[in-house]
Amino acid sequence: MLFSKQTPELTETEMTIYREIVQHMDTVVFMRIRDLAEATYCSTASIQRFCQKFGCSGWAEFKTKLQIYAESQHTPNQLPRDIDAGEIVRSINATDDAKYQSELDRAAALLKGHAQVFWLGCGTSRIVAEFGAITYSNSVNMSLAVSDPLNRPLLDYPEAVYRNMAFVVCSVSGENRVVIGYTNELLRHHVPVISITNSSNSTIARLSTVNLPYYVTPQDMEGSNLTSQAPAIYIIEKLTRRAMLLAHPEASTVADVLER
Repeated sequence: MLFSKQTPELTETEMTIYREIVQHMDTVVFMRIRDLAEATYCSTASIQRFCQKFGCSGWAEFKTKLQIYAESQHTPNQLPRDIDAGEIVRSINATDDAKYQSELDRAAALLKGHAQVFWLGCGTSRIVAEFGAITYSNSVNMSLAVSDPLNRPLLDYPEAVYRNMAFVVCSVSGENRVVIGYTNELLRHHVPVISITNSSNSTIARLSTVNLPYYVTPQDMEGSNLTSQAPAIYIIEKLTRRAMLLAHPEASTVADVLER
């Protein structure tokens, strides 16, 4: 996890600090401990305890190690670190939060309320979007993946066509220019956009009608994004099953739906 070889046990408060650091690594290394405390609505004592769990005496030492780690992530030809299973598990467990569950329900209702559901992604997120389209088609209703948005521009369809559409956008960084352009065009026609991103502060996340974020350490190699997509897959399965239950209000569980 970050520069630590161990996976420390973090409280919910410490997870808030961790997410802020992962999302804003390039700026956090220049923050004072009071600045980070204000950004995370935590006490400086909580940040001190967080640093100690990473084997640091305090914030100053943590920042030094974090800066070295951040610089190493941009070193050309460096192989990425192994996948941190603990980090992925914590990211998945974060979806059990009551507020996150509410957003999942809201997203599922949007999908169920629209006859045409499309899934959009570029790069490795294209594979995730295709997985979402297949999973949704198998369990709820026919849906399609827009696997090449650059060559599949949105046309000026009648507004009645747009009213039937809902989009799920998959993007690790949330900053892909092609996907941002596509999302802007969808919103211009009042098409609901649900985004699954590795941050709640990215451009795509902020543009979306509903954002379902996850938080894992970004990894890239020579411009190729190698960040784990495991939490995104989990969120898609969870979202799809919520929509499945909405499609079968007489059932109380997914198992009841599958038995019918």
